[in-house]
Amino acid sequence: MLSRSDGKEHRRRPRIFAAMVAAVMAAGLAAGCSSGSSDAGGGSSGGMLRVGVVASTISTLGAYTNVRSQDFYVRNAGMFEPLAHRTKEGPSRWALATGITHNKDNTEWKVKLRPNVKFHDGSPFGADDVIAVFKRLLDKKNALIERNFIDFMDPEGIEKVDDLTVKFTLPKPYGPFEFAVTNRTIIFDRKGSKPEQAIGTGPFKLSKFAPGRETELQRFDGYWGPKPKLDKVKVISFKSVESATNALIGRQIDASSNVLQTSLPTIEKTPGLKVMKSDNVLKVGIYTRVDKPPFNDVRVRQAMQLIINRKLALSNAFDGLGVLANDHPGFGTCLPDVPQRVQNLPQAKKLLADAGKPNLTVDLETPANKPGMLQFVQILAGDAKKIGVTINVKKMELGAYLEKWGERTFYTSYDTRPYMEAVDEQISTDASFNHQHWHDPEFESLANKLYATADAQEQCEIQKKLKKIEYERGASILAASNPVVSVYSSKVHGLEPEFPSGNLYHFTKVTIDH
Repeated sequence: MLSRSDGKEHRRRPRIFAAMVAAVMAAGLAAGCSSGSSDAGGGSSGGMLRVGVVASTISTLGAYTNVRSQDFYVRNAGMFEPLAHRTKEGPSRWALATGITHNKDNTEWKVKLRPNVKFHDGSPFGADDVIAVFKRLLDKKNALIERNFIDFMDPEGIEKVDDLTVKFTLPKPYGPFEFAVTNRTIIFDRKGSKPEQAIGTGPFKLSKFAPGRETELQRFDGYWGPKPKLDKVKVISFKSVESATNALIGRQIDASSNVLQTSLPTIEKTPGLKVMKSDNVLKVGIYTRVDKPPFNDVRVRQAMQLIINRKLALSNAFDGLGVLANDHPGFGTCLPDVPQRVQNLPQAKKLLADAGKPNLTVDLETPANKPGMLQFVQILAGDAKKIGVTINVKKMELGAYLEKWGERTFYTSYDTRPYMEAVDEQISTDASFNHQHWHDPEFESLANKLYATADAQEQCEIQKKLKKIEYERGASILAASNPVVSVYSSKVHGLEPEFPSGNLYHFTKVTIDH
């Protein structure tokens, strides 16, 4: 048996995962900015941290729902925990698990759980709770996003060995098992509890909830790990990035990862506010649904990728923060040998003419819920006009946008996932996961090989081939990779951007000057 556990481990994780996440893409920061974390000094115990998010008005409680905005992620990071937390350095930082072992052919895996963990209601956490969550995720009737990450499992192959050990017997070998089950959105609530109870094991427990407005969390004194120093965290929802930014400047909130980047020069000159930037983990993208016209024609998709002026998008929409991207998700490792795509309006016009769409008119829907998103689509629309293409940009309220998520033809979203997770979605045959309905036989064949091997070099070479296919005939416009920019009060200490999202999700180390 091969194993990895707290303190004494055999590092069996395929090395490619460490390589994927180890690349730090930090650039020089402007005066008044910091990178990685806020200063840990100063502050004292107690007090309440007010965190601003751009969130939907149809927000609901519970560890799992398919209608998600940022308030969902922030409050759930406080109330619930995964088996492990991913880190930039590669190996997991164990949370509800303490180790994972497997047999030689990667068909049997055992997860060892942390002892003496209590739920918010005082009941013990154990194997039954873990099994209940995995079987819920695998139940197709629930249509939950996380099933996409673990659909290599057979629910009948999950069994309890003892109160702190769960065994997974797989239908076929699966090398990146640990990577899959430690996804940050696979979190654990108490077996048999109701979503509105929000009974987790996290450092904070639910105190108050007003849908679409705010969530109040209070310190859980029975937490198994280092106790939070804060008394409470209040997650306050705003309808737009602009309103969240104004609330920061007006001191109505203490911190936010939803900041209007054009306001950064003002913020950096404002006494009492500090700026923190993550690595370049964020891709704000424009996506197409390929089972519907006009994007069922690869020439139309290629034309859109050639219309956008990427340098202008990086400088104007994203204020020069980040690096150019090449229409595939993931971080900057295992890159294909292809040229950086640049604007080519004559070629775009020819492709559209060849596709019989020379004067194309199409709607592009966006909730503009990430900094630069609205400006990004406006740049595309402006460039398209130069060759007779009309892109009608339709800005929508986030709640209305999410209600029909997965049904849109030309739309925006954002991504901070490692590439391995993005591939899962792109090869799914379930429309509730593969929103673009993109199916490429060569891509899917290579993806199956990617998940079957645990060899680091082979994984990297396969990823290069997959990304080249997306570059040539994919369904996305990903023009830049950016840092997530957070702004916080200088009275707040100990904030850290979560990996890989770059957002402010974890507050156990935070203190506030009183």
